[in-house]
Amino acid sequence: MRSSLKVVTLLSILLIPAIFIFLRSDYTQAQSQPNLSNPEISRNIRLECNSCHGSGVLPNVGNEQLHRQEHRDYSTSIHAKIQPNGKPAAECRDCHTIKGDMTTDLPPDNPKSTVFASNQEQTCGRCHEQQLKTFHNSIHGKLLDKGDTRAASCSDCHGNHTIQPVSDLNSKLNRSHIPEVCIKCHSGIVPDYEQSAHGMAFKAGNTKAPVCIDCHASISHDTAPATTRDFSLQMVNKCSSCHEKQAPTYRDTFHGQATAFGYKPAATCADCHTPHKNLPQDNPASSVNPKNVVQTCAVCHKNANPSFATYNPHAEPHNPEKSYLIYAVSTFMKWLLIGVFGFFGIHTILWFQRSIVALIKGETHKRIRDDEEQWVVRFSERHRLTHVLIIVSFLGLAATGLPLMYSFSDWGHWLVDLHGGLGVTRFVHRACAIITFGYAGYHFWFVIKKALIERDWSVLWGANSMMIRKEDFIDAFNMFRWFFYLGPKPKLDRFTYWEKFDYFAVFWGVPVIGLSGLMLWFPNFFTLFLPGSVLNIAMIVHSEEALLATAFIFAFHFFHNHLRPENFPMDIVMFTGKMRMSWFKEERPVEYERMVADGTLDSIIVPPPSLKFRVFARIFGFIAYFIGLFLVIAIFITLFTVKH
Repeated sequence: MRSSLKVVTLLSILLIPAIFIFLRSDYTQAQSQPNLSNPEISRNIRLECNSCHGSGVLPNVGNEQLHRQEHRDYSTSIHAKIQPNGKPAAECRDCHTIKGDMTTDLPPDNPKSTVFASNQEQTCGRCHEQQLKTFHNSIHGKLLDKGDTRAASCSDCHGNHTIQPVSDLNSKLNRSHIPEVCIKCHSGIVPDYEQSAHGMAFKAGNTKAPVCIDCHASISHDTAPATTRDFSLQMVNKCSSCHEKQAPTYRDTFHGQATAFGYKPAATCADCHTPHKNLPQDNPASSVNPKNVVQTCAVCHKNANPSFATYNPHAEPHNPEKSYLIYAVSTFMKWLLIGVFGFFGIHTILWFQRSIVALIKGETHKRIRDDEEQWVVRFSERHRLTHVLIIVSFLGLAATGLPLMYSFSDWGHWLVDLHGGLGVTRFVHRACAIITFGYAGYHFWFVIKKALIERDWSVLWGANSMMIRKEDFIDAFNMFRWFFYLGPKPKLDRFTYWEKFDYFAVFWGVPVIGLSGLMLWFPNFFTLFLPGSVLNIAMIVHSEEALLATAFIFAFHFFHNHLRPENFPMDIVMFTGKMRMSWFKEERPVEYERMVADGTLDSIIVPPPSLKFRVFARIFGFIAYFIGLFLVIAIFITLFTVKH
């Protein structure tokens, strides 16, 4: 009995602590188990644990919830926003796994992770398909595609768990935070921006001041330019959208005209004002400050000198306060254009209507007969050669120069593309300029040789000279009387007043256009002894005089010689050098009567030109004819319909 009692007592002593430990353990587990009847706790655990690890409930670890901060960030992001289907836009596993497979949930620094830098575009692209397509074409996207993991990926710009709409002030890509985002990678550039006029204006609260993405739109979702130079060309339009006052003055320079055609060597805004540290001109650190501008120009113009640097790349020809000299030259050229076009426009219209009436009444005859045997020489071989050189060079100069003047027009771009690009256009233009100087020099030598060496003074005065005589004013007066049906058509001599105007237009234009063109061709040389402002004047004179010459030749000269009803569609006398005797009597009666009187008419009678030569002359003439008509029509349509 006593032995049994001892055993029971011993067992009791051993079991009581075991029972106590068991009960204590159960109590502790009960205390640590979450109360699933609490909806808030139940929802949090299902969001943070069940979504990844199944239906079982996991305990807290270290008394902290798993990924607590990440979930807090996520809960306020655009991804947590409930969609019409009742689900968030994106959940954890949508980004961190492949189709919810937890074995693909890897640390972000693992190259196989769905959120590794080079993999993010594919991960984000599952939902953002359009953005994925555009990202591939961007600067960052192209670098990542090449395996450069240093390039910014989606989360570098948009954030990871705190992504917000760009319009949200808390968004990393809201304009107010852009420099803070970009400086993480571009630590050497953003400080320059912050010191610039743009950066200072942005800091001062100017909402229109540009930030990184305003200029660098191609960093993420715009197609990246092929080269940095292509980017600089694109920036001209972006700069112009804000700097509206400066844009037209830049566009009127060669730099502006050339960049409109994508000509890479031409200076853009960034070349003069720097890409990021652009400062006002009066700032001593500015690249366009008078103390620094020579160095800035010398980047492209290697031998730039202080005088060269006084050229104004933003001249305002219509503003006398900016430069009265430039204003005066511009005003003179404008009124010269108005005067010439006004007079000859009226002259042409009056002549056209009078010629039609004259044909109807039989006062003149349409010159279409080819069976006449008697022909006379009107122009010598040297004159015909000079005229052919004028045609070729003039058409070349017009077809290559006018597109620059009208760089804002479609036909200007079409012509430059037809040439093979602006580089070819410039070469052809200069080659034609050399031809122009050649024929001008040849003709000048011809006149000097005739007058001074051969002592044939008739080249300088008299009926056979191109010099203006009092008879020319009388002919012009009587021509207008004929226009208004107040008298007969005047009898004309070897050279008419309108032909002499054509002649002097060429030999006024060649030195004026030629000298101004040489200044633009060799600016460094001319600014060794002239101020830089002459380049501004040269640009105005060269452009306006070229416009005057081309429009006059293709409109009025063509009418005088080809388009008037009795000559239509073409007079080929300048190409063949010969004309029919009947035409000679009707067109140049004074010369005809004089030659009959002094017995020299027989000396100019020649056989007719061959049929082949006449056909060739017409083909050549019509090619030149249609090129000229195309250009003059394009000019007038552009002047009246296009604003730039």
